[in-house]
Amino acid sequence: MIRIIDCTLREGMQTRQCCFTTEQSVLLSREIAALGVDTIECGHPFISSKEAERVQAVVATSPVPVLAHARARLEDIDAVLQTGAHWVGLFASINEISMATKFKGKSREELLTMFGSSIRYTREQGLLVRATIEDAGRTAVPDLVSMIIAAREAGANRICFADSVGILLPDETFDVLSLLRYEFPDIVLEYHVHNDRGLALANTLKAIEAGVEWISTSCNGIGERAGITDTFQLITLFATRFEQNRFDISRILALSELVEAYSRIPMSPMQPIVGKNAFVHVARLHQLAMQKDSAAYSIFDPKLIKGYISLDHFTPLQEQELFLVPLEKSSTELKYHRHGPGKRFVMLDKRLVDGSPYYFIARQFSMIGADESAETGHVDSHTHNCDSVFLFLGDGQDYIGLEVEVDLGGDIRHIHSPASVFIPAGVAHSYRFIRGCGTYINFVHKGDYHESLLEITQ
Repeated sequence: MIRIIDCTLREGMQTRQCCFTTEQSVLLSREIAALGVDTIECGHPFISSKEAERVQAVVATSPVPVLAHARARLEDIDAVLQTGAHWVGLFASINEISMATKFKGKSREELLTMFGSSIRYTREQGLLVRATIEDAGRTAVPDLVSMIIAAREAGANRICFADSVGILLPDETFDVLSLLRYEFPDIVLEYHVHNDRGLALANTLKAIEAGVEWISTSCNGIGERAGITDTFQLITLFATRFEQNRFDISRILALSELVEAYSRIPMSPMQPIVGKNAFVHVARLHQLAMQKDSAAYSIFDPKLIKGYISLDHFTPLQEQELFLVPLEKSSTELKYHRHGPGKRFVMLDKRLVDGSPYYFIARQFSMIGADESAETGHVDSHTHNCDSVFLFLGDGQDYIGLEVEVDLGGDIRHIHSPASVFIPAGVAHSYRFIRGCGTYINFVHKGDYHESLLEITQ
């Protein structure tokens, strides 16, 4: 049986956009585990006390074992030990590039000794070890063999072949892993590959064919540079093509949305399985065929992942009126909202421009102070799966004259106009009018307000 270690909580932190909080990491670890993965990989505790606390919190709440990263150094291993993690992921490399850039002055023999010693020390502390050969795709076979022997003799529980730059082609991946599987039938092998050439999933399938037992993946395929093998793509393939029923793929869409919001890594609508266009059919011949049999152009029933087939097609922009007449609408049309003071105008959304990626409203406050019934405001705390913005502009000179209270993720502030508040995706927020005259503008980076709401599992 193929086992999966999901690396979202480590690989995601190696992207320029993403910095999961402890609370986000705990929630994500629970949701990822609920998919049916076998292990969760989370962070490198030695980096900082904050990172160590994040890993510790995930370890304390995760329903599956947690692995944390460490260099082949005692201080890194001790940092993992303090978090309570079940596994340590030790990594090293002895190819020419690594030796020239990361291990200057050390010989192969010294690096192999260091690798083996760190594994022995970790095992002596009672922890399990995954020994990773970093940049294995650019490492000569004799050096791969040397590292595996050193790791095996030191007591490593699992050995990972990491194609850290995604350099190998699928057939090359099969060849080298088949060789290692033949030479070392007694070891447990893991495979980790980056998607730099767009071959991560193809290479992963070849690794499985070669006899690898463990696969390293991440939700939405996030990770350093172009990311790694996508958890969702792989487990959906297992479920729908190879009839492996141990994964709960019905949770995929909700978790994908949560990872996208928390990681701040936007997905292409063409993303397989979870992309907005994955089950949209607009070619007329395709639509006619789909109306007769949904299998005509769907590789599997999207209901399995709580998705649906759509035949909708946006009206071309050149055929639409782009000089818009705003809609005066009460905010009762929105979830988490009541009527509220003043007049509210929808300046832009999908009703005004078909396919609009933006939602704008403006509310006019013409009173001096809120009445007693407005003490709690007309907006309950809620969360979006995309970024949004509050703008407050008073009627006075230089836009002064408006006072409001804003709650941003529990940080409650009394604000005087002019003011703007940036609201990151995934952060709960609300606002309350206090007094004054002016205009409130709300921008949400989605054309349909209700599609922007992130209903977070607690």
